[in-house]
Amino acid sequence: MRKKIFVLVSVFVFLFLSLNSRSDSDKKIILIEIDGTINPATLDYIRTGIEHAEKNSAEALIILLDTPGGLLTSTKEIVKLILNSPVPVVIYVSPSGATATSAGVFITLSAHIAAMAEGTSIGAAHPVMISPGGGGGQGDTDKEDSEREKFSEKVENFASSFIESIAQKRKRNAKWAIEAVRNSASITETEALNKNVIDLISPDLTELISKINGRQVDIPSGKKVLNTKGALVERLDMSAKQRLIDTLSTPDIAFLLMSLGSLGLLIEFYNPGLIFPGVAGAICLLLGLVSLQILPFNYAGLALLLLSIILFFSEIYVTSYGLLSIGGITSFILGALLLFDTPESDVRVGFSVVIGAASAIGLFFLYVGYYLLKAQRSRVAVGFEGLLGEEGVATTSVERYGKIFIHGEYWDAESDETIDKGDKVKVIEVKGNFKLKVKKA
Repeated sequence: MRKKIFVLVSVFVFLFLSLNSRSDSDKKIILIEIDGTINPATLDYIRTGIEHAEKNSAEALIILLDTPGGLLTSTKEIVKLILNSPVPVVIYVSPSGATATSAGVFITLSAHIAAMAEGTSIGAAHPVMISPGGGGGQGDTDKEDSEREKFSEKVENFASSFIESIAQKRKRNAKWAIEAVRNSASITETEALNKNVIDLISPDLTELISKINGRQVDIPSGKKVLNTKGALVERLDMSAKQRLIDTLSTPDIAFLLMSLGSLGLLIEFYNPGLIFPGVAGAICLLLGLVSLQILPFNYAGLALLLLSIILFFSEIYVTSYGLLSIGGITSFILGALLLFDTPESDVRVGFSVVIGAASAIGLFFLYVGYYLLKAQRSRVAVGFEGLLGEEGVATTSVERYGKIFIHGEYWDAESDETIDKGDKVKVIEVKGNFKLKVKKA
């Protein structure tokens, strides 16, 4: 009897250990990585990550974050997704040197667990202050200045209240969060931990998974204790569509596409029949226009860019001695700097990118101008004018009128001097009625 009881107990222990071992091996953590601006592709990527984590009953979704900021509309939707996520979301600002700037602050504070690697920073969430019309220019009247101040105050107040509500929801330092918006406060990972902005510091992902094990978080369905010990980490990459949108959502890429497109079309107009520059330029320009459908843009900046293109094309037909090109390049630079200067976005076209693109267009027009000037100064080589300066042979004596042979053809000729048959002659003037004026060579 005792032997049977011992066997039965052993079987139960074996089954318990087997089930426990199998459940550990089935545990998952979904990992996604955001390295760049916050945009619609990022929003879709995080949504996909949450859905994938929920579908696979993952313990948590870990988001590796390194961002300079991005679009306010996308940021608001991401925060909404994280706050209502059925799966715990862990934001990990990593690797060393990474930052959670501007929009990244909102996203980090909204996480169930916020962590940072050593040598990282967080902060500077102050919104961009421009005129409500999106022009970004200097006001000419006191009324315009007053409207701009009111609009800036509205944007700042909204951002402050938004980040305060997020911090209060996650029981984090709301006072510092407001400072990050109003005064662009920025702190290191150590300061962030001391100020209750984040929950922990971890040197690497492995230790982070170990540290969050056993932590309790609040999700819509109730409280959940994380059990991440021995969990498998599954990396989820962006889809091809998300990568394409992410690329087109980068202001530098969008601006370069439009610049290359314009340059390609200009080359095709200057040299009709090359085909490739025209086709490539049209494709780049269309992709640039797709970027404008994704990114919020400034109408004043777009108008300046269109003006620059009109001036460049006018240079083809109007002899301005480079004035139109100079005006086009100036308009091009100003348009590029203002193109994405909007309250919905805190990213801009890099100054180095603007100067590089403007230099490329400037060199192109310098090259075109050089060869146009060279062509104007060169001697005509075709038609009647192409005979000027050419030499031939008198086939008859030319006392006043006669015949000469030049370029395989016989021509009527006249001369102010007597030329004997067989003498070499030089064309000095092309006259009407297919007649050449010559002199002795």
